Parts: sequence; C-alpha cells; structure tokens
Amino acid sequence: MKAKTAYCACGAPLPAPKLTRNGRPLGRPRTTCAQCRADPDRRRAARAQEVVTGEVAFGPNRIAAEQTIAALEAGGVLEPVDATRVASLRAIATALDADPGSAPLWREFRMAETALRLSGAASGEIDAYKELMQSLGGGQ
Repeated sequence: MKAKTAYCACGAPLPAPKLTRNGRPLGRPRTTCAQCRADPDRRRAARAQEVVTGEVAFGPNRIAAEQTIAALEAGGVLEPVDATRVASLRAIATALDADPGSAPLWREFRMAETALRLSGAASGEIDAYKELMQSLGGGQ
C-alpha cells in the first residue's frame, strides 16, 4: 500500500515519514516544507492564501462530517450552543482522515457524531435511541 503524498500549505510536497518495523510512522508527521520552516513569512503567506481561496482538501471522513453538519443546519436542529460539538466533530474527522486505522478515533468520531445528531432531539427520541442501543448491545 502506497502512502498518500502530503503537501505543505504553499503546495510543496512533504517527504514521506520514516516508518518503524511494523509500518507505523516514526515521530510526528511534517506539516510544513523546509522553505516554510526557514521563512515564517512564507508560511504565513501560504496559510493566508489557503484561507482566502478556501482550497483545502479534506478526506472522506471530514467530507461526511461536513455533509452531516449541513443537513442538521438545514433541518434546523443545530443551535449556536452546538458550536463546540460541531468543532469537535470536524477536528476528530480530520484526525481520522490522517490515521484511519485508529480504533479510539473511530470511537470518538462515532460518539461526537451521535452527540451532535441528538443535540436537538426531544427526550422521547433520546429514550428511543437508548433503547435501540441497549437492544443492540451498545448501551449501558
């Protein structure tokens, strides 16, 4: 399986991470190229351009999270108090795209998505959801 190429905010490809014997990356992955690390002004300009143009490529989990958020907003379920839940779902989805084999991230993603979906639900809907999860063996 070939690793995906990561890119700096300026568009330069980043070097592939060194791998351990079990195939996992060694250390933290690089997020900026050598030129951007050496020149902070270049890094700021690249990030500003990224914000202005909105050209950020998301993975499938982040795209699905954005679609869920858009559907909940369109349905009138989300309120301003749900901003933290929305931000956490986006962050977890982005992290999950970076490491799709992480079981703890999948668990957190599922819990964040469920919490967001149930944030505007009535108590009857929540009780029905709890009963369903208990019958499936997923609830306490």
